[in-house]
Amino acid sequence: MAETCTVVRFSKDPSTARIENLKQNESPDKICETQQTFGIFYVICIALSIITYVLDLALACILLYFYSIRGYGIYFALTLSFVLVPALFMTAFSMRWYIVDHDDPSLGKISVSQWIIRIIFLLLQLSPLLRYLDTLIYGLRSKVAGSSGIDQLQSTLYRRMLDEDSNGALLRLFHCFLHAAPQAVIQLMILLTHIAHPEKLQKLGTDVAVLQAWTVLAALVSIAWSLTSYHRSVRYARDDKEKVSTVGILVAFCWHLMSAVSRVLALSLLASIFPTWMGVVCALHWGVMAIWLALSQHQTAACSNRCEELLLSTALGLAYVIAFISPRDGPTRYVYLAYYLVCFMENIGALVVWCVANNNSEENPLLYYGAAGAQITAFLLAIIFLLIYYRYCHPSTAGSGKILEITNPNTLDLEKPGYSKAYTHHVHSSHHSSNS
Repeated sequence: MAETCTVVRFSKDPSTARIENLKQNESPDKICETQQTFGIFYVICIALSIITYVLDLALACILLYFYSIRGYGIYFALTLSFVLVPALFMTAFSMRWYIVDHDDPSLGKISVSQWIIRIIFLLLQLSPLLRYLDTLIYGLRSKVAGSSGIDQLQSTLYRRMLDEDSNGALLRLFHCFLHAAPQAVIQLMILLTHIAHPEKLQKLGTDVAVLQAWTVLAALVSIAWSLTSYHRSVRYARDDKEKVSTVGILVAFCWHLMSAVSRVLALSLLASIFPTWMGVVCALHWGVMAIWLALSQHQTAACSNRCEELLLSTALGLAYVIAFISPRDGPTRYVYLAYYLVCFMENIGALVVWCVANNNSEENPLLYYGAAGAQITAFLLAIIFLLIYYRYCHPSTAGSGKILEITNPNTLDLEKPGYSKAYTHHVHSSHHSSNS
């Protein structure tokens, strides 16, 4: 049996260190090299991010066209609002990040042609798409540099790829909560309202109804993949985080998809009967979650002062209307339990109100029983996939790496037999931090 030694890896955060076992004939540099890989799986993940983003946006724009030519001014205004506002929001953030990167001398100079391309994409309100394309370009260049034996250039390009991927994933989170989730609720609400009244459905047109259904489906997939991709990119960008496996990503996607289906369906059912009540429920949920975060989640890595923590709590409170994102490292078992318990009670309450107020089980039993069954089934499936992920697929349980928490890495005696020094630095140099 080959002898092994233990390697302790530190990131910039001195509170975490990764322990790895190396065979005697392997070096720490070899491990670092094998971790910096840009393969087919990475390309597939980026391609899925691009496809889901473009498809979601394209279907919403096509709906805008049909609403305009058929005189549905309110539907047109609602749909357009949740297309333009998120796009402007993402463009502002992306432009700010480009300016910050430009002021960082370690990132090198950006040519005039690159700035022109950036400005064109920003004017077209397609900032996430450019981030994903840059991720692919940096990844391919790092692959070429690695094949040519230029290790330093390969490492630099790989880290730039991780930064662009992380920034693109964060922009997609904005798109998820500001565009995809509201669009899914609005279009499904309109669709349910017209299905319940055949005369309205006939006026709307079957073609538009089908397009609405596809728009809702694309939005739900976009929400699920945005959350999954964000957690994946954060783990790739951090040395102290184990990577999520292919199976883990698939299970996480199913978990987020079923959770989004259940939540969006519950809100849409309530909105189709009492739209004002739905707004009140979302506002109360937002307020309660924001207050809970402000009182309990302190000293997150993304915040430098209390004011920023309050702003982050407000933003995350809005996101929690649809899905949960942990703002800090640490155990999340009981946090998930509390969050999904609240969501379950809200979903059931919305379903009961819809069933009582709608009361058309005899006129349209497929819609009546189908919607109720789908909402409950989707929520149960989300909990099942959540348990499967954290029991079998989460890197802390599925991976072989271990985490050692210490307060000062300089106090650890690495000169003892069985230890070899192999320091790595934190690759997460983008403009946010999170955990998964």
